[in-house]
Amino acid sequence: MNNMEYILEAKNITKKFPGVVANDNVNLSVKAGEILGLIGENGAGKSTLLKVLNGIYPYGTYTGTLVLDAKEIKPENTQDAMAEGIGYVPQEINVLKNFNVAENIYMSDLRLNRLKAADKQSKNVFVNFKVLYKTTETFLKDSKISLDPKADVRKLSIGQQQMLMIARALATNPKVLILDEPTTSLSSGDVQRLFEVVRGLRKKGVGIIFVTHKLSEILELTDRVTILRDGKNISTFERKDYDSNRIIADMIGREIKNMYPQRESNIGVEVLRVENLTVDHPYIANTNLIENISFTVREGEVVGLAGLVGAGRSEVCMAIYGLAPAKSGKIFLKGKEIKVRKTSHAVKQKIGMISEDRKRFGLNFVWDIKHNIAISNLDTIARGPFVSSSEMLSRVTPYYDKLRIKAPSLNTKVTTLSGGNQQKVVIARSLNTLPELIILDEPTKGIDVGSKNEIYQLINDLASQNVAVIMISSELPELMAMCDRFVVMAEGRISGELAKAEATEAKIMEKSVISFKTGQKELGNG
Repeated sequence: MNNMEYILEAKNITKKFPGVVANDNVNLSVKAGEILGLIGENGAGKSTLLKVLNGIYPYGTYTGTLVLDAKEIKPENTQDAMAEGIGYVPQEINVLKNFNVAENIYMSDLRLNRLKAADKQSKNVFVNFKVLYKTTETFLKDSKISLDPKADVRKLSIGQQQMLMIARALATNPKVLILDEPTTSLSSGDVQRLFEVVRGLRKKGVGIIFVTHKLSEILELTDRVTILRDGKNISTFERKDYDSNRIIADMIGREIKNMYPQRESNIGVEVLRVENLTVDHPYIANTNLIENISFTVREGEVVGLAGLVGAGRSEVCMAIYGLAPAKSGKIFLKGKEIKVRKTSHAVKQKIGMISEDRKRFGLNFVWDIKHNIAISNLDTIARGPFVSSSEMLSRVTPYYDKLRIKAPSLNTKVTTLSGGNQQKVVIARSLNTLPELIILDEPTKGIDVGSKNEIYQLINDLASQNVAVIMISSELPELMAMCDRFVVMAEGRISGELAKAEATEAKIMEKSVISFKTGQKELGNG
């Protein structure tokens, strides 16, 4: 194949960190008008390669060559990469919440001068907002992105914020667009809207690198897929040669015969009862974010909180765990009413939580792995005011081993870990509290297929040990497979409850789109 077909090539990229070779002579290429899937386990080297392409790791800190449009490029920072024509949308939502949509899109655009006062002779240095909004409206329409240029970003759904980040990258008119786990927090409707935008970009000749842990998205969207493992190229498949079993085996180096391990449910007495829980909206006055929520969870039971993104599932769990103040309502643990005003109260009551926002609630990025795990239960390893290093090590090592955290050692700083391995540290930290009730908010978010399988087995193990489990997942097949019962939410309220025997994806979705405002069913974007 003629190399001139490729719009971007990364040749023999090697990037090293102390004790780790993150990329070992990695090669990657994408054509103009092609959607290339990039997949691999957590720690396979995907994020490192993306940061090389995007200039986060500047030229000179790695070996190898980058070629864009048949010309070698040497980006020393993200602005260089953007100027060359490489757009990048990171995995984590990162928008400017005190600005509107139009300001977010063009805030860092070096061509903002064209949005200043129309009179070139004018010395007015202020942005002409009439021109800004008109320019943004035209741009969004051409990009087939449905956003209001004047919309307050704080009031956008997660899906809309994700589309805003993509719009911001597209505003630089990239030749290549890198999307790093763009569907992680999106509802199924938002995912399809994203796919429509990506396919539109393909028609315009943009080369797209699409990074995901969801094999179904690779099979549905991409034209070709490249697989990394342990920092090395393993294989590349054309669409016509796609075979899901072979792709998974190449990703993780082994076959998985049963993605969702079976569990024999042995459900015991009530552990948690929530009655009429109501939480104020943080931004809109006289509005409840969640309203009159009531449900129970029993020993050994996995209860799935289902619903669209934005339905209020996470907010319910945050209120139970003391991360969000409850306006009214009661929480009972083993029949006794408890007051949970902060997370330390929850931990003392043997409640654990794994938040989907690991950066905000899950980890201390200055610390190493062992301290991040141990901090959740220091009483077990403290001797008066001192902490025993040997007991800390013996305490945290089983979690490190069981979850297969990929790192040189327990002394590795968590900031150097891949997103998926950071998530494993968050899980270990919560398990270290020995909870009787554990809340799992998107526990497999950003995690590879092999690690997901391990976490599913861990959930089964917790249930078999009589731990009560609340699970939130935006992946319905995952929720359906793992849960014993489903509490469905819509618009901050409970819209229905289903036993495992009667639950289907269609029934859950039907209850997820009920509108309490109109009394009808409507398909929202979550």
